[in-house]
Amino acid sequence: MTYESLLRTGSLGININGDFEDEILVEKALRAEKHVKTVWIGDSDFFKDSFHVARLILENTSLTVGFGILRAKNCLKSIKKLQELSDYEGRIIVGISAGDGGRLRDAAGCIEILKESFTFPVVAGGTGKKSISLLSGMADGILLNHISLHHVEYALKYVRSDFVAAYGPCLVLPSPLEQDLLLATAMIMGSSRSFIEDMGYSEIYGEINRIDVIDLITKRQKGMDLRGLKEYRHIENYKEFLLENFSLAGSVKEISAKVAKLLEKCDHVILSDPFFRDENFDKRLVEILENLKKKI
Repeated sequence: MTYESLLRTGSLGININGDFEDEILVEKALRAEKHVKTVWIGDSDFFKDSFHVARLILENTSLTVGFGILRAKNCLKSIKKLQELSDYEGRIIVGISAGDGGRLRDAAGCIEILKESFTFPVVAGGTGKKSISLLSGMADGILLNHISLHHVEYALKYVRSDFVAAYGPCLVLPSPLEQDLLLATAMIMGSSRSFIEDMGYSEIYGEINRIDVIDLITKRQKGMDLRGLKEYRHIENYKEFLLENFSLAGSVKEISAKVAKLLEKCDHVILSDPFFRDENFDKRLVEILENLKKKI
């Protein structure tokens, strides 16, 4: 039942984060609704409460809303908030991960409680082999924190669930949002030490980790142009590596080709932040979908 529900997500979804005014979030969701079946909401200290954003979208659209990903340390709070959304249970997917240095056993326990308490699909979030193997075996599916094909192929060796989604930063380039894209890739790279070691990225990560990426993200949220900052220029030294390995970036045709390859391995691909921030994201989405029809 839950696996079939997950398959109704459609092959492509987008991420909408809660750092816009409510009316803008609704407007973006309504535009997305014309082209996709599912939107995913990030859970972060940088954003509005993800349950508030979910209710806005559920009340104003027919979209399925995926929480991707809720942090296990907030499990009891999440259960209470999900109970308040019980009227929308058929349109909710919940993703859980350890998150922010949390413990895998907490994520495992949260998944167990959620599956006992609700009937909606519960997916796990994972980056490294341990989290992917343990949590995907307990959940209805796995939301891989990987978006490049070779990283997804690495992750699939450890997946134990039927439903697999790939989730990562996306942006059609050139774009004034490129700084946001690059910072997102730098954040994602550090999600799992075991993954970094397995892929042989330890030296590059050590160089990138010298920079306070959170501080740079905060500056971007205030509208600052980072090009004059030494810290940002340091990250730019690894731009080609980061964009190639931790994002879907490039022309519409290039992104479409990468998504098509991912869909040969996965059930669902999520175009994550900053894709939805593009003023013309819906037009970009239509172009990608049209290209995908020719490739799938």
